[in-house]
Amino acid sequence: MSKRDYYEVLGIQKGASDDEIKKAFRKLAIKYHPDKNPGDKAAEEKFKEVNEAYSVLSDKTKRQRYDQFGHAGVGGAGAGAGGNPFAGGGFNYNGQTFNFDFGGGGLDDILGAMFGFGGGFRGARRGRDYRTSTTIDFEEAIFGTSKNISVNGEQIKLKIPAGIYDGQQIRLAGKGGPSPQEGGQAGDLYVEVRVRAHKTLTREGNLILSDATISMTEAVLGTEVDVDTVDGKITMKVPAGTQPGTNFKLSGHGAPISAGSSERGPHIVTINVEIPKNLNRKQKELMEEFAKARKRGIFS
Repeated sequence: MSKRDYYEVLGIQKGASDDEIKKAFRKLAIKYHPDKNPGDKAAEEKFKEVNEAYSVLSDKTKRQRYDQFGHAGVGGAGAGAGGNPFAGGGFNYNGQTFNFDFGGGGLDDILGAMFGFGGGFRGARRGRDYRTSTTIDFEEAIFGTSKNISVNGEQIKLKIPAGIYDGQQIRLAGKGGPSPQEGGQAGDLYVEVRVRAHKTLTREGNLILSDATISMTEAVLGTEVDVDTVDGKITMKVPAGTQPGTNFKLSGHGAPISAGSSERGPHIVTINVEIPKNLNRKQKELMEEFAKARKRGIFS
């Protein structure tokens, strides 16, 4: 199902002011709030849609990218709130996130993780859950990797899926503590994955973002810049007349659009234009000449 245009969701025009966006959001948020519509799933979905639209249009940078690239410019489906399109695949309980269950456990596993008595339905006490963490590089989070972790002297090979986020946890069923009773179920192992920050790249949903700085003359005349991406360096053409803050999209060089997907979002490069601070006499004369020519209408 295709996502609706965010301006359409809020019922406003594309050139709406910040105040108009805020007023439209408040009106719709009150209308569809779950407290006013208990048990109404349609209203709940509308409320989520309104919040997602507002989270983008109320942010100047995100709105600029959305106006230029559409939904692809703001992280794709589901990335408007928090930038995590995988978040819907789990659930939260007392601040504990349960995602990426590779252990194949059933209802007893889930209840055991939540309340500590998994296996109780079969009359045996469940073993303790273990928790640990591992740290991976930015690129490993994009492409996926494997890590060997040690738990109570046992070496376990952990498969980390492509697109995982910093702070997400992987659950390995039955890799926790043994049950204190014969025939009881072992606990689970929860591994928190920490992602190292990159020197030049940041991530927002399935987007990867970076900046490139060019000189004023390069902005006027056009140039080419080498962009560092997770796939290596890419030479990007910057056309003549490029304005400061212009975004360029490198399709398919971002993060996975969803768990297990080989399709990736874009890498967006924002152009910064360096304004010279100390001009020599000749440079000043040329700039003054250019300014005069503009006044005479020689340059538009």
